[in-house]
Amino acid sequence: MKLKKLITFFAPKLVICLIILGIVLAPKSAIKAATGGISIWLNILMPSLLPFIIGANLIVSLKIVDILGILINPLTQKIFNVSGRSGLIFAISMVSGYPVGSKFASELRQQNKISKYEGQRLVSFCSTSGPLFIIGSVGTGMLKNPHLGYIMLLCHYLASLAVGIIFRNYGKEKRDKTKNTILKDINNIIYDDTKSDGFFVLFGKAVVDGVNTLLAIGGFVIMFSVFFEVLKFFKVIDFIAYFVCIILSPFNITPDIVSAFLSGLFEMTIGCNNLSQISNISFTLLVPLCSFLVAFSGLSILAQCSSFIAKTDIKVNLYIFAKFLHGLFAGIFTYVFLILNKSSLVPTFFTNNNSYTYYDLYIDNFTPFLIAILLIYLFARLKDLSS
Repeated sequence: MKLKKLITFFAPKLVICLIILGIVLAPKSAIKAATGGISIWLNILMPSLLPFIIGANLIVSLKIVDILGILINPLTQKIFNVSGRSGLIFAISMVSGYPVGSKFASELRQQNKISKYEGQRLVSFCSTSGPLFIIGSVGTGMLKNPHLGYIMLLCHYLASLAVGIIFRNYGKEKRDKTKNTILKDINNIIYDDTKSDGFFVLFGKAVVDGVNTLLAIGGFVIMFSVFFEVLKFFKVIDFIAYFVCIILSPFNITPDIVSAFLSGLFEMTIGCNNLSQISNISFTLLVPLCSFLVAFSGLSILAQCSSFIAKTDIKVNLYIFAKFLHGLFAGIFTYVFLILNKSSLVPTFFTNNNSYTYYDLYIDNFTPFLIAILLIYLFARLKDLSS
């Protein structure tokens, strides 16, 4: 017990000291890593997350989640043993991506709208990536094949549902046996006596919260990018890669594959991009590895999600275990799907697909949207400061 406390106390301090020492000894590498992290945040995460985080905040604030949750409650109770409101958090996460699902699940628990056990069941499967990242960034941008992006997306959600079913019996709790009709429950929400803000006030709050969340995400991405570079500087990654290659030598796993995969365990975007740059890797290995990384999400996103979950009594270690299962199932499902459809996918793999997609159209027109959001954010912040 004392040893565990000592490790818990000193481990974070040692990690921070290691990062600072690495930055001091290799400032150019650290700056390069930080620049790479900023590039990922600006060019990939911001356009794929910001609109959806703001939209999700509005959906929750306008009580759309509460109303729709009542309608789908019987279905979600039967399949996942969670309320309809919780089931909609999964749907929001499917559209928005990390870390939206964990954020809203934690807020539901903080507001005491769900129990501790339901919160644990919910975070086990509601933390997912979004279609814009998987299809646009990974499939089209990195793998040069949007079809592979769709396969990864399907396997990603199927794996998440599988984890949700596994965790459905977690915890014992007494259910509320009051049986109101659906119309009565909806009527209670509509005519709730609690004073609510107007639409434009809620919209301003949604923008402020969305921008603040994205700034925090950027900080995590940059720090974990630098941390991985520091570990590379101290040859820790090379050391791990060497021993992993010895163990996996019968499977022709090379050190560059292991190193790229390890980078994805820290930041999934960097890992997927590094894996896609390797020329001597088969697509039946590359795509499942990328699928695992996206589902597991990497230490950077795990830290982001855990920062929300840690504010509640939901267990972070169980959440991380659920994400490992998510990654494992996603990788296996993707591999099986590729083997079954190998003949139809091989001809198009690693070919230059120069067709203009909806993702490209969105990215090209993201700047005006971003300017408008920043203006609203500044206006809302100035209003808060003046009041």
